[in-house]
Amino acid sequence: MCLDMGEKQVGVAFSDITQLIAIAHSVYHRRNVSKDLGYFYRILKENEAESIVVGLPLAIDGYENQWCDKVIHFANKIVNKCKVNIYLQDERFSTSFATNALKLYGVSIIKSKKLNDKVSACIILQRTLDRMNNLLKE
Repeated sequence: MCLDMGEKQVGVAFSDITQLIAIAHSVYHRRNVSKDLGYFYRILKENEAESIVVGLPLAIDGYENQWCDKVIHFANKIVNKCKVNIYLQDERFSTSFATNALKLYGVSIIKSKKLNDKVSACIILQRTLDRMNNLLKE
């Protein structure tokens, strides 16, 4: 499972059973920490995910910022609630890649805004899957 964390909403993606392909799942509109954790726990179990990739919003120069601290803090809460491994993945440019991909496929700007977060989560997860599979080949 992959989460692209935002202040108001979170994009969610899952991998296929072979862990080769990332699939966009949903956009979750955040409520409060307790409800957010409950939702992520539920979909994690429903989809039989064994770990969670969380997009880390590094600054353009690659350094961590205040938003990274918030994401890491929330990721730790997920670990405590879900009892799974968390992997942090650099998410730089995932939103712009998602926007460009949706535009390329002719998705309207209005619809694109609704899909962007889950497509971003899909991109973040695909980067992670590709990296893992490349390491296995070495």
